[in-house]
Amino acid sequence: MTENPGLDALNKRCERSITQMTDADALAYIAELIDDSLDASFDRGPKRALFLLDDLGKRPLGDKDGALVEYFRANAWAARSQIANVRQSWSWESVERQEELLALSRAATHPGFASLDKVRRCQILTNRANVLHTVGRSIDAIAGWDAALQIIPAFAMARGNRGSGLSSLASMLVDDRERAIVALHAYDALRSAMADDAIYESLDPALAVAFFANSASELANAVNLDAVRALQRLDEGFEGRSKLERSYRRWCLQNQLFLCPLNDLGAHLAGAADDLMLPPIIEGLNDRPDGYLPPPILGFFNQMKQEYASARFTLFEGISSTKVHFSDRGVKLTDTLDYPLYSLASERVRIAFRIAYSLLDKVAFLVDHYWKLKKAPDRISFKNVWMVERKSRLLPQFQARENLPLRGLFWLSKELFDDDFKMTTAADARELHAIRNALEHTYLRVSEGWAKPFMVIEASNKGFGIAIGSDELEAKALRVMKMARSALFYLSFAIGVEERAKRRANHDHLFGSMPLYGLEDRRKRRDPF
Repeated sequence: MTENPGLDALNKRCERSITQMTDADALAYIAELIDDSLDASFDRGPKRALFLLDDLGKRPLGDKDGALVEYFRANAWAARSQIANVRQSWSWESVERQEELLALSRAATHPGFASLDKVRRCQILTNRANVLHTVGRSIDAIAGWDAALQIIPAFAMARGNRGSGLSSLASMLVDDRERAIVALHAYDALRSAMADDAIYESLDPALAVAFFANSASELANAVNLDAVRALQRLDEGFEGRSKLERSYRRWCLQNQLFLCPLNDLGAHLAGAADDLMLPPIIEGLNDRPDGYLPPPILGFFNQMKQEYASARFTLFEGISSTKVHFSDRGVKLTDTLDYPLYSLASERVRIAFRIAYSLLDKVAFLVDHYWKLKKAPDRISFKNVWMVERKSRLLPQFQARENLPLRGLFWLSKELFDDDFKMTTAADARELHAIRNALEHTYLRVSEGWAKPFMVIEASNKGFGIAIGSDELEAKALRVMKMARSALFYLSFAIGVEERAKRRANHDHLFGSMPLYGLEDRRKRRDPF
């Protein structure tokens, strides 16, 4: 008599080959193996599923099945993570989570993604957002749930998990009004997951419903919801003085590019501000014995915010320009017959990409300074600042540090590619790296976006620079801009966690304060003298 007939049956199923199965049958078989193995906490099942998916991926699959391979690959890694109880661990590093995120990113950006049914697309986007939320990337997770709700507005798991994400975001905000408004929207999102029109893809959503209900109840007990609802006034704010300024501010709102958490609730005018700041910084009397100015990181954060805002407007100008600028007139260029795009507008997009990407390395420089990592300044990058010098091993200062937004910043760095740290969680990481390298050091050939699909690159041009369409470059620049925005949020939140911990640890000490004031807009003009 067998001790566990269920596991015996799963072991036998793991021996089965998919060689004689059709693509559809193979996918169905692998999906069932993953689900049944997870139910039985049988780790060999998802391991075998990953092997079979690699085998299936060697076939000439259609785009739709190619996207499904990545979706089920993510499910297999998620099953391994759950069986190993990784999801309950505070560990910063996790191969299972990293591989799951990469597979979901590949599925969401796969050419076959649009061919999948709406529920499957929502599952991919929601699952990815859920993992992002788990590792501390609440800003990016909210955008993911929003994308799912664009497909099926009543998709319950996106609604409810978005509520959980907004609740986490609210807990990190310093401003009382913004925290209350975000908490209110978290409550509304959680309640909407229990509404009559909510669509659950699972047959038994009782556990999810109970979790969302409990979370909503906790928020209702902590926040005066009616009072906040009456005072939020999200549609009030500064629209801009000129037609151009109003257009720019609408574009920022629609793309969620303002450094304001209210912009993450949607394109509300109240979110049209860049009010993200560092929290109050505590210093000991002996930290800077000769210093009489505010902590230098405040000035550095100012500089990063200004660079971000300037790059954002530069990108807007590049994307929205439809006229030949006077500075382009008379600049003699050769028509290379590949529909080249040379203009001030195109250069603005390039510049915005470069500034936004460089901001990530500057964030790393501030991380090194604040957390006293003592890295060599000329070798710091957003990808390597977390690691032991020249090794792919996390620094001991971070391994068990309970700072969720800091961990989120670390996981954001995993979206980049580096020649020394090749593992990434983003399908386009190598492409972003190649574009940046070409912009900084070699040759990025930009063609008019409509023409690139019809172009044939001559063999003599292969390997000489990188070819990209103008619309692709604009999309990549916008993507990097959003990464820079997220990095600034997580950095501010992470320092806030550390400063609050300092205050708690030194509650019996005497604190003095140095009042600081905002820099007036009139002082931002260039002095002509």
